[in-house]
Amino acid sequence: MKLIEFISLDSIHVDIDVDSKKNLFKHVSTIFSKNNSERASIVVEKLNERERLGSTGVGNGVAIPHSKISYVDKTKVFFLKLKSAIDFSSSDKRNVDLVFVILAPLDCQSEHLLILSSISSFLKNDNLVKKLRNLKKPEEILNFLSKH
Repeated sequence: MKLIEFISLDSIHVDIDVDSKKNLFKHVSTIFSKNNSERASIVVEKLNERERLGSTGVGNGVAIPHSKISYVDKTKVFFLKLKSAIDFSSSDKRNVDLVFVILAPLDCQSEHLLILSSISSFLKNDNLVKKLRNLKKPEEILNFLSKH
């Protein structure tokens, strides 16, 4: 399974200015829900609910928050490059500046886990993470992700 199947240019955001995990989730929910406040609040609630089970900060300045959402009909992945790193309670204690968000349908059995695995495999290569961190434009990021 390739990440590029679930991520598009409009789901890549750079220089996101948030100061906390809470505000990051609000930002993602607004983008995803296209300013529908009821839907946005569901996304925030579900991401926070998942985070309470344990941090989705995977180390090396990266987090992969994920959840199943009732009104989602197709799995969607967002990539956000933050202007400043934020605390994500990661096991390595390092703040996070790269975030992959996975939002999947409720009836999705394994697809989101396969995507999570795909992202995790990509992140194991420190050189790829460094290169990703240095890219500045959504087009460059999409092109880079499509190759790896």
